[in-house]
Amino acid sequence: MKKLLWFIIILFIACAHFAPADLDEYESSIAEEKAAVIYERGNTYFKEKDYSNAINEFKKVIDKYKNTEAYEPALYLIAFSYFKLDKFKSAGSLGEKFIKEFPNSPYCLNATSLAGESYFQLGKDYKATYYLTKFYTQTKDSTRQKKAFDRIIKILPELSIKQLEKIHRIFMADAIDEHILYNLAQIEAREGKKKEAERDFNLLLRRFPNTQYTFEVEEYKRFIGLGTTTGRAGILLSLTGEYTNYGQELLEIINIFNKKKNLPFSIHYLDTKSDPIEATIAAAKLIDDIHVDFLIAPIRLIEAFGVCGLAYGKGIPVILPMTSEPKFATLPYIFTAGQSDEEQAKAIALYSMYDLGIRKFAILYPDIAKYKGVADFFAKEIIKNNREVVSMVSFQPDSITLKWETETIEEKSPEAIFLPMDKDMIINSAPQIAYYGLEHIQLLGIGTFNHEKVPRLGEKYVEGAIFAAPSAIDSLTLAEFKKQGYKEGDFAAKFFYTLWRLSELKKYDRSALPGLISKVLKYSKASNIYQIQNGEFKKLAEVSK
Repeated sequence: MKKLLWFIIILFIACAHFAPADLDEYESSIAEEKAAVIYERGNTYFKEKDYSNAINEFKKVIDKYKNTEAYEPALYLIAFSYFKLDKFKSAGSLGEKFIKEFPNSPYCLNATSLAGESYFQLGKDYKATYYLTKFYTQTKDSTRQKKAFDRIIKILPELSIKQLEKIHRIFMADAIDEHILYNLAQIEAREGKKKEAERDFNLLLRRFPNTQYTFEVEEYKRFIGLGTTTGRAGILLSLTGEYTNYGQELLEIINIFNKKKNLPFSIHYLDTKSDPIEATIAAAKLIDDIHVDFLIAPIRLIEAFGVCGLAYGKGIPVILPMTSEPKFATLPYIFTAGQSDEEQAKAIALYSMYDLGIRKFAILYPDIAKYKGVADFFAKEIIKNNREVVSMVSFQPDSITLKWETETIEEKSPEAIFLPMDKDMIINSAPQIAYYGLEHIQLLGIGTFNHEKVPRLGEKYVEGAIFAAPSAIDSLTLAEFKKQGYKEGDFAAKFFYTLWRLSELKKYDRSALPGLISKVLKYSKASNIYQIQNGEFKKLAEVSK
């Protein structure tokens, strides 16, 4: 009897010990099956690009079945689904979560790219740089690597010194550190941290002796070596000679600013005598004798060449408020009043999408690098704003007919055609666009439309065309300009606008000056939107950056 009792007790204990394990295995098996079914349902939605329903299913797996095999792919695909719906905040945070929980997953590299792209779209520059750089250094996909690199180069100048130092420490063993180091040293130079800048510039040259930034490094070193600022600005004016009237008009504007005493620098002007050689001599005196920090030169193109060459050799920034010649803008520390064709393309893109309500665009452009770049920029702006480029067609500049090109565009039924091309091409293209059945389509363009020849020779074929062109002065500054008794006019307005913007310089030092000038002059860059009506240019709106 005792033996039987002990057997029953031992059997009871054994059952009590093993039953929960069997139950846990059973419940785990059921959970795996349920998670798999839900995941497959979500995956089906995902493959059908029904991302909202996919998210609903994947979320069930993530919330209830974390310890199942379905959890890992569900977490990755839900982040991807949010990204596809432009819900970048959720995509970024879930992408980060995936990377932390599954660092050895085959999906991890894609999740890294996903997180980087999400934070790039959100404007979270540090996180975007970190994840994109991590992806860039690990991926073997050259196309995606180039895209990540382009993003990184775009973001690096926006980071703070502290953030760049952190990124530098993380990736100092990688080749990408060449670009990180350059941007770090550059910003240190701009913020007047001379020792730190010299240290990091030297480190860049030592670690990357063949760096692509050799020229830029030498330029910054030269600025650092110029010494302290004097708080003086030099202005070149044609006070005598052929263009005396223009010079005297600008002198009146200088007197207005001097009376108000609202400029953070003193003004020193010399006469160019309306002569290119005299202009260069005057610039040399302002630089060498008066020791100005920078020059403002409202002068003709022929005078600007010598002045800019001299100033560039001495490391002195020059502002050319009267010229939009793009070649000058390519020189370091030379600042023009020009607005690029790409900036105009962006302005007309935004206006046509949000003011005109256009959703489907075609682009017709000559096979010339300059205009191809503008066409590509316009297309990216349209796509970025969730509109559609239905056709993008190029033609040879010497083409006699555009029959094939216009027929190709007509098949896609666009609402508007963007024409980045010069004025003569516009005059030749517009009649053909109408002749081949597209006369009802809205024509869009840039400042090349803003020429008297276009409505005069283009006649009815350009009637109604809408385009963006640079504005000499934005509306807020124009109001102040008119208060002083001036009428709207490009010449005096551009000079007034330049001084008005430069009043924002406040404190500056040599190394930071070029960046600050660029920033204040571009801060409120404006484009006017015009429409050709009855052969005249009618202003429709102003688009400010």
